[in-house]
Amino acid sequence: MSMYEHQLQVLTILSKNAHNPQPQLVPTAAIAGEMDIQLPKLHLILNTMSTMGLIQTNADLQYNLITRKGLNYLGEQQIHMPNHFLRES
Repeated sequence: MSMYEHQLQVLTILSKNAHNPQPQLVPTAAIAGEMDIQLPKLHLILNTMSTMGLIQTNADLQYNLITRKGLNYLGEQQIHMPNHFLRES
């Protein structure tokens, strides 16, 4: 899976949380488990996404939230690639 696809997967997971009545910080370990990815690789992805402003994460990359920019970006990608998200569950 490409970096782009991993980023979309992370944004999709964090977006689900953002739509909860009381969104909580999402543990990196939970994201890794849902994506079936090793933590060191996920840390690189999260660090890149944080730098891009798509997510907020704490200094040691243990907890994450999607930003408004991340939600907008995910929405734009869903418009351009709607079939990609049909595979997500």
